[in-house]
Amino acid sequence: MTRLFTALVAALFVLPAIAAEKPFERPVVVRVDVDADGRVAAAKAVDELPQALAAVAESATRDVEFEPAQVNGRAAASRTHLVVQVRLEPQDNDTVSATALRVEAAKPNLMPPRYPTQAAERGYGANVVMSIQLNADGSVDMDRSGLAGISLWKGGRKLTKSQPYRDEYVAEVMKAMRQWKPMIEEVDGAPVSTSWHVPVTFCPPGRPGVCDKIKADSPAASARTANDNGIRLASLKPGAPGNTGS
Repeated sequence: MTRLFTALVAALFVLPAIAAEKPFERPVVVRVDVDADGRVAAAKAVDELPQALAAVAESATRDVEFEPAQVNGRAAASRTHLVVQVRLEPQDNDTVSATALRVEAAKPNLMPPRYPTQAAERGYGANVVMSIQLNADGSVDMDRSGLAGISLWKGGRKLTKSQPYRDEYVAEVMKAMRQWKPMIEEVDGAPVSTSWHVPVTFCPPGRPGVCDKIKADSPAASARTANDNGIRLASLKPGAPGNTGS
């Protein structure tokens, strides 16, 4: 059974106005050092958080197990990131109860792009899949990144021939990619340049049924991979104790 961790968070933690009176969830990104056996040797929340909340997220990664990174077939220590989903519940005594719900592989950290105005007004939607090339410092190499695939939608129907607003969607995602918050991967003590296929979904506002269809058709983000063929990044072991996401 997955272990849950609970702590009281000081009232100094600022809750969003819409969630100040009711429970809500938020992701916490945790940087983890993984040894050559695939065990977590150290964990550190990377966001600016109250210490009690950071401790809940860090503790949740303690029993997570990895397939260790490799260098030319040899198991190696590495540094990577996990996302801990934490449930926050305001209490009567002006404190907040924080419970770690699940631990997942790190997700692409992309700022939401602006929705092309005319496309939104006319009910067009899209799934845009970008091939993102990341430098060793975790920043996006804009010259080598670009469109990997796109599907366009209108009124709950995927378009097979027309390509309305195609360029506008891609341009907005490229702008968002420039604001990427870097997440560095390290293997055997050295930072690694990587690749990631990242889907971005545009759901036309006010059309929940259409949005559900577009989201259902959206591919999942691919696993992040090292650009050096001799290096394999650490990856979560499926079904191992402490692992609740992929």
